[in-house]
Amino acid sequence: MRTLQFLAVVFFVLLFPSFSLAQERGGVSIQPATIERAADPGDVFETSVTVKNLSDTTQTYYIFTRDIVGVRENNAPEFAQDGQELTGFELSSWVELREEPYTVAPNESVTVPIKVNIPTTASPGSHFGGVFVSIEPPRIRTVGASVGYEVASIVSLRISGDTLINAQIREFSTEKIIHGSTNVNFNVRIQNSGNVLVRPHGPLEVYNMFGRQVYSNTFNETLGGVFPGVIRSFKTSWRDENPGFGRYQAILSLIYETDEGNRTIDATVSFWILPLNIVGPVLGGLAVLLLVGYFVVRIYVKRMVQQATGSRRQFVRARRKSKQVSMLTLISIVLLTVTALFLILLLLLFA
Repeated sequence: MRTLQFLAVVFFVLLFPSFSLAQERGGVSIQPATIERAADPGDVFETSVTVKNLSDTTQTYYIFTRDIVGVRENNAPEFAQDGQELTGFELSSWVELREEPYTVAPNESVTVPIKVNIPTTASPGSHFGGVFVSIEPPRIRTVGASVGYEVASIVSLRISGDTLINAQIREFSTEKIIHGSTNVNFNVRIQNSGNVLVRPHGPLEVYNMFGRQVYSNTFNETLGGVFPGVIRSFKTSWRDENPGFGRYQAILSLIYETDEGNRTIDATVSFWILPLNIVGPVLGGLAVLLLVGYFVVRIYVKRMVQQATGSRRQFVRARRKSKQVSMLTLISIVLLTVTALFLILLLLLFA
């Protein structure tokens, strides 16, 4: 085997934190939780798992393998079903197990030998699978979309060769552009276009319209992995008891490990917070002000015209004054209208 520059996927169980509970279920446990190796094409190695009967009756257990083809949003692995299209990251066909079932007495354990034959044509990169223990034969358990009642030990191999480690942020967005409060949900979709598992993580920061940071948190703090060749969706949120207002910008800066060191990817998204308890009264007050000004000017002009009907000269003066007042009112209304339109246009442009 070459030097361990091609390390195994370290702490693989972090990829599936919710699945770690499945190492013990239904009166049976399997150890270790993960089997991790760095290997070369053509390597052959032997290992084992320990199955313990935790019930108070003698049980018969069936041992079988299944490939991992992806990861669900809840961090649980998705196992392949019979006839499912291959992804190129399988390894179940490399694993040799005893076909006969194991009978285990209460509170006793049995060691299950495992032999792994890596073909010389094995593709470089990560390969995943699971060694399962079930009280039912494998043929019965292949029906359905996921594994429900078995326990498993995860097998993770990284095959040396021309590995490709590459990830991109395909989407970083909010559920809507305008929010009524500081309660914002973010959607993140990360694509792994390489052939090795990646775990992007890093700071998620939010800045207000004055450039001041109002929020910072670590995205994917549990180091959930992105399976090779797939796009995985993540969800995170920003909650703040303090009211917000105006335009905000969120910046997502992630790093993931490669053979040459850490690589950085980032994305930004802008959104608005316009609380109705603030915006509503302001718009209502502006509308009332325009209406009051309009009617006050009309009453004033009408009164001036009535007073000027006694003489030609007074009528001309009153008319001039009314024109001046009308012009001043018109200018005020135009300025208020332009200001409102400008604010609306600014909102649309920056949103």
